[in-house]
Amino acid sequence: MATEEIVGIGAVLEPTPSGPLQVTRLVPGGPAQLQGGINVGDLLTMVDGVDVRNMDLSKVAPLIRGQVGTTVTLGVLRPGSTETAPVMLARQPTARLATAGATGKPGTASSIMSGASDGLAFDEAFPKQTLDKLRQLRVTLEQERIAVAKEREQSAKLQQTLEAQVDKLESRCRQLLEAMEQADGQGVRIMQCGHAFKVTWCAQCDMR
Repeated sequence: MATEEIVGIGAVLEPTPSGPLQVTRLVPGGPAQLQGGINVGDLLTMVDGVDVRNMDLSKVAPLIRGQVGTTVTLGVLRPGSTETAPVMLARQPTARLATAGATGKPGTASSIMSGASDGLAFDEAFPKQTLDKLRQLRVTLEQERIAVAKEREQSAKLQQTLEAQVDKLESRCRQLLEAMEQADGQGVRIMQCGHAFKVTWCAQCDMR
């Protein structure tokens, strides 16, 4: 299967019930995203002065593609707006054109997402630099996730330790209060260990 590099704007278009193609996704690192001017949800109405509101993807795609570095002027209709806004973009490599072997018929969901039209499979590819950044970002996020999980585990253990210490302290306080109540009214007796009254957790208090 012969292949040749083509250039476009790095945007995925899908038909709408009203007719015009709609921008449904911008390829990360592609011209549309980097150069700005086009947003997801915009409707495509013009391509280099040609009215494309009633044209399908198979006819619009060749108008958008071109040589590297050349420009294409698009007319887009923003959501909620009635006026077409002009957007000029420089074409950059963001896809491969594979002749023959296309999957799906023009206008179907599968062909729209892959860009297939008239026997041509349009496979959008991420620039290598963008892929490297995405891979590094994924590694960084995974490392941060592991670090957060460890911190949560350590925090949980620390909380358990503190709760155990608090429970132990409260228990000793209750024992002390009980001992004081028992000694109240019975006179003060100095224990061998030095306590003024019997303390339940002191082993020497039981020694006579």
